[in-house]
Amino acid sequence: MTKRICFFIGMAMAGAMMLHATETIRLDLSAYMDDYPLDEDGKWVETYNDAFPAIDFGEYFSFAHMKHFIYGGNPSVVDMTYWDGFTICTNGDDTDWGYSGSSAFWPEHQWGCMAGGGLDENGNVKKGAPYLVGYWGYNYEDEAVRSLQIDFPDGETHRPVGIWVCNHPWAYYGIQHSDGFAHSFADNGAAFRLIIHGIDEEEGEAGMPVTVTLASFHDNKLDISRDWQWVDLTSLGQVNGIFFTMESSDSSQGLGMNTAAYFCLGGMEILEHVDEIARPAGLQAEPIDENSVKVSWSKVHDAAYYRLYVDSVLVDSTETTSFVFTGLKCYTSYKFFVQAVSAYKESSDWGYVIARTKDLTPPMPPTNLKAEADMYKIRLTWDAGTDNVAVGRYGVYVDGKRYTRTKYTTCTVTGLSPATTYTIEVDTWDSSDNTSERVSLQVTTTSTPTGTEDVTADTERTVYSVMGQKTGNRPQPGQVSIIQTGNQVIKQITQ
Repeated sequence: MTKRICFFIGMAMAGAMMLHATETIRLDLSAYMDDYPLDEDGKWVETYNDAFPAIDFGEYFSFAHMKHFIYGGNPSVVDMTYWDGFTICTNGDDTDWGYSGSSAFWPEHQWGCMAGGGLDENGNVKKGAPYLVGYWGYNYEDEAVRSLQIDFPDGETHRPVGIWVCNHPWAYYGIQHSDGFAHSFADNGAAFRLIIHGIDEEEGEAGMPVTVTLASFHDNKLDISRDWQWVDLTSLGQVNGIFFTMESSDSSQGLGMNTAAYFCLGGMEILEHVDEIARPAGLQAEPIDENSVKVSWSKVHDAAYYRLYVDSVLVDSTETTSFVFTGLKCYTSYKFFVQAVSAYKESSDWGYVIARTKDLTPPMPPTNLKAEADMYKIRLTWDAGTDNVAVGRYGVYVDGKRYTRTKYTTCTVTGLSPATTYTIEVDTWDSSDNTSERVSLQVTTTSTPTGTEDVTADTERTVYSVMGQKTGNRPQPGQVSIIQTGNQVIKQITQ
């Protein structure tokens, strides 16, 4: 590995720490190509070999490769077409292999880079120069095993300086014209982002994360880069490693991103361990109301005061070890950062805590409650209630006792007695379990049946006689039956 020695004395960002003179360590991928032989496609020959949980570059850089496969994810697979983490390439292909609107050709062409190649020692694009392709295995992601993680094998903490990133062709062209999974970006506000996080000594998140927008659609046009871009990572502070996540506006609920979860990494720089004012620790957050949160922390030795940030934005400072953040949105999650500053203006890394403001506003009750009574049941319908954040469910009550909670605006109350008057009530619950006033009706069940149930066989239900004898799953014509479907029990006469 080559080392480039620099002496940093200056601000890492507005209001950030003063960096002491120290050694800068630069990742030089080309120095390790003998350790990672390539195939004819310009990719590492062991890309699909799950015997390699990581690929290492000297004593300072270890990139996750197949961590999920090693530690309980997918087992070994013959003729695999994907991996998990990073692999090394020199391919440089920027061809659109999804030109047909399909992803069928992409698995065999995952090794490209929109810049056309890696970077030389001066930061210039060079065809055939190595780079890393990162694939985010978000389906298996957890804090213990992150697929896009960089560790420091020397066991020391280091301060990341910056990193080179570039769009991968699969994501790039999928965003432009779709690829069978991804949809093209055509609406203002659409975005594809890479988020870079620091790791502390307990494998948790540390420092102020850095967000890189790889593509966005704004002002009715698509902004997406083919070039390598240098990303400043000094806001992460002194860490034990870093990891990457991704987000896209093109996502499916429960399935994750539709945009291909790839990016390219061309190199990075870190600083040797630096002794400095300690990071604030022991952060605790107490939501006070809908618009404010109190944050407290342990006193930092040599701290003259503390800078306070909300989601990376500097908002105030204090000489005490607590602060009430105000002007926040109702029932919204925020990251609150605290940075210690000495009398000599030296600044610590950022400590942070996550908290959500309260939602104290009850929802409005449902309206237009209607009931249709039968001999043993009452069918209810109503119009939706409203809330300042979101309606969660509706409570249904019979004679003052809660019968059920439902996310729908209909409910059938069963197991009732004939010719009996019941008080039926319904209220709205929001996502914070605030409840509205109840709306109510007096409903009387009929003395005779008003209709019949479907008499076809249903494998999900069990039918009993009035004496409690199981008779199968089909009610018998002319008989009174007790029908159980899941937790619902009804009586009926089958005509």
